[in-house]
Amino acid sequence: MGERQYSALPRLVGRVIEVRTAAGQTVLAAEQAVALGVTIRRIRRDGHTFKPSPDELLRAGDVVLAYGRRDAMVPFMQAVGIELPEAPEAAGEASMDLVAQTEQDVLLTRREASGQTLSALRRMADVGMGRGVYIDAIRRMERPIPPLPNTVLERGDVVSLSGPSEAVERVVPELGYRVVPTIKTDFVFLGIGVLLGMLLGSLRLKVGGAELTLGTGGGCLVAGLAFGWLRARVPLMGSLPSPAAEILKDFGLATFIAAVGLSAGPDAIKLVKTYGLALPVAGILISIVPAALSLLIGHWWLKIEAPILLGAVAGQQCSTPAIMALTNAAGNSTPVIGYTITYAISNVLLPLMGPIAVAVAGALAH
Repeated sequence: MGERQYSALPRLVGRVIEVRTAAGQTVLAAEQAVALGVTIRRIRRDGHTFKPSPDELLRAGDVVLAYGRRDAMVPFMQAVGIELPEAPEAAGEASMDLVAQTEQDVLLTRREASGQTLSALRRMADVGMGRGVYIDAIRRMERPIPPLPNTVLERGDVVSLSGPSEAVERVVPELGYRVVPTIKTDFVFLGIGVLLGMLLGSLRLKVGGAELTLGTGGGCLVAGLAFGWLRARVPLMGSLPSPAAEILKDFGLATFIAAVGLSAGPDAIKLVKTYGLALPVAGILISIVPAALSLLIGHWWLKIEAPILLGAVAGQQCSTPAIMALTNAAGNSTPVIGYTITYAISNVLLPLMGPIAVAVAGALAH
């Protein structure tokens, strides 16, 4: 959802219910009647409201304040009693109102929770410190995972907890580490990635008479992929807010284009004066024809999806501006999937094929 948008059907809801069917059961037994859980937060009995313990017996006519997952609330009400949509003497009472809720992202690192389903984790927490805390959302490698009863948690998952502030504070250490939202950029993480990328790009491998290297761009690309994976796996480090990332991308692209233009401009004017307009036309055709053929082959023969195919063509051309424009147009990094391999291969083939192309051109000229 975008900024200033919210779900019309929230995942967690509260209801005021009159106890009928569940009379004689304990609070814990009534809560365990549904898969992912509802918690009885308050009971109003004989004009008095109190916070029940898990072993408190429910009585017919009790008015309870229940809070939990929306998909579990309907079966819970059927198992306990009937909802009171208009109960001003209960719902309007300050002590029967919902207590303040909080949401907290937690990086799951504890072995005890890893490998557990959500329903199993809830059963473990029913009578413990986590009672009343719900997992509202799950992200795995920056991808949303549906929080279903049989969803299995894995180490490295980021879970969003909802519940009373004091209960959430107690639960966080039992699951892992708090993920604190920030607008600051982790320049140490970013700088180490850039330095390692430059170091990787400076490495050269001699094969026969040829010298192979990824170059600065290829080395930084590989380092960026590795550090991006590390950030997705352990989101406690490497913070780079989206506005900051956009500034870096736009500034880097503008600087790249300006540097290329300034370095190539004087020679380009001399060459055009010497060879005429045939030179820029040939340069345009050399760029367009291979890219067009690659698009046709990838689309009609290989059946590659458009975002990945366009990224692969940008990598084939070793075009940093093209991949930046593609990711901006797509609104995500999907084109980079196709860009990575073709960019690395092209960086190796271009130095190798350059002398061959010059030799062939010289032979044809003679």
